[in-house]
Amino acid sequence: MGAQAGSPTLRAPSVSLFSRIYGFGSVYAKTLRDSRLAFIIAAGVLGGMMLVAGAAVGSVFPTPESRREVDKLIATVPSSMSGLFGNPINVGTLGGVMNWKYGPFFALGAGLWSILALSGTLAGEASRGSLDFVASSPFGKRRLAIEKLTAHLTMVGLAMVVLAVCAWAGATIYGDASLGDAIPPVSAIGFALWVGFIGLAFGGLAFVLAPLLGRSGSAGVAGAAMVAAWVSNGYSALAPVAFFSPFHWTANHVALVGQFDWPSLALVGVVAAVLLVAGVEVFARRDLGVTAGLSAPGLPAATLGVGGPARRAFGDQLPRALAWGVGLGLFGAMLAAMVGSLAGQMASAPSFRDVFTTLFPGYDLTRAGDFLQLYAQMLFIFAGYAGATLVAKWASDETEGRLEMLLGTPLARGRWVVGGGVGAFAAVVIMTAGLALGIGLGAVSGGVEVGGAVTGTAALGLYAAAMVGVGIAVGGFWRTSMAAEVAAIVVTATFLIDLLAPPLRLPDWVHQLALTAHMGKPMIGIWDPAGIVACVVIAVGGVALGAWGIRRRDIG
Repeated sequence: MGAQAGSPTLRAPSVSLFSRIYGFGSVYAKTLRDSRLAFIIAAGVLGGMMLVAGAAVGSVFPTPESRREVDKLIATVPSSMSGLFGNPINVGTLGGVMNWKYGPFFALGAGLWSILALSGTLAGEASRGSLDFVASSPFGKRRLAIEKLTAHLTMVGLAMVVLAVCAWAGATIYGDASLGDAIPPVSAIGFALWVGFIGLAFGGLAFVLAPLLGRSGSAGVAGAAMVAAWVSNGYSALAPVAFFSPFHWTANHVALVGQFDWPSLALVGVVAAVLLVAGVEVFARRDLGVTAGLSAPGLPAATLGVGGPARRAFGDQLPRALAWGVGLGLFGAMLAAMVGSLAGQMASAPSFRDVFTTLFPGYDLTRAGDFLQLYAQMLFIFAGYAGATLVAKWASDETEGRLEMLLGTPLARGRWVVGGGVGAFAAVVIMTAGLALGIGLGAVSGGVEVGGAVTGTAALGLYAAAMVGVGIAVGGFWRTSMAAEVAAIVVTATFLIDLLAPPLRLPDWVHQLALTAHMGKPMIGIWDPAGIVACVVIAVGGVALGAWGIRRRDIG
């Protein structure tokens, strides 16, 4: 009896085609899988806003006379303000109104998405050290960067398809072809390409800077450049800055009204492509995680939280809560500071006021507080998505394999869920405090009653806490890998119902399905107790259900 010595034959494990496209079969597939929450948020907001705009314009201005009034109204708007929003061409049509009133905000939203994604997809993982294991495999740094970049381009492309389809469908469903409302497929595609290229141009800037400045530094520089490029397009005093602005280059590309400027759009695409290629090369030629030190300062060790599950969860959530608090606070400060002048313009222009009163019934837009409340309706969706990201951080304990180690200690499953919920609620408090501080500072110069505005931000915090409860309930009963996605879907659905139901004159019970329809007008001191109670019940009840449900299912 003998044995033959020799080297064993090693065979690479087989990977299905689906896993190579979506799953864990490749870097590209895993990046797609990790980006699904961001895609749901981006596609839901962009597509939903397009449908909302089409529904509102088509129902509020249904006659030729009302369209002519809109044209006259826009003609009275100062050129600086019209340039800040967009090129006012054929504003008497559905496509013209959507392009002028909402167009830049679609591009800014796509830009924010790309900046956050491309500043962190490589630099963020490199700073955490998780990229070292992948880079040590036979992939190579250049291939790693290309696959991650290609995954983001895929998600952006899919979101732009959703946007184009919603633009065409919104005009078809809600528009009147006899009034010039039709948006042909080529116009919808031209608009979606403009939005996507603008977003990728600034995302590419963040991508090329990330290996040099780190995630926070590159995102900050790219975000500031995007805002400067947008603002400079509307003010002649900033003409030298506008020379470098993609918004300025593509001012004559008004695809939704059938006016195209393909060369300028191609220029933006070329700039985006050059920046993205440069980002790949910079990443391939630098050491992992070595930056110039412009990243955000680290948190003190005392905030890391090692005194129990709730403190640990809060320590994990704190950086995300601070980021949301600072971002929402700056945005809130800007809104609160400008509503006073907007209300003054509304009071001095009766025709302007009448049109906006028709668009937004129930608001006295000659008062700064009502104007701030109108903008607060938009802040609800950001607060909801903030709650969804806090759920994603809580869920990462299980999805990233840490939960088995935690449960190896004397820690019960239910206590882990409750501790995670308490940590997430504390993070919501931090985020809401940042928003309240920003709105309070802006209200001082915006003519808004400071106490009421600051107190009103509590409604946004309650809504974010409710979405945390929804996500934790889903994670406890079903799968933590889907908890944040379901919470984001609930936020998107609530946003669409709340905005679509009134202009479409849907039955009142449909509108009542939206939780935000029960929040009252907290920025001007009008609270709806039903909404407050509902948010508290959903938040606390969701954590309790999640703690009960996780005891009944397998981990992982």
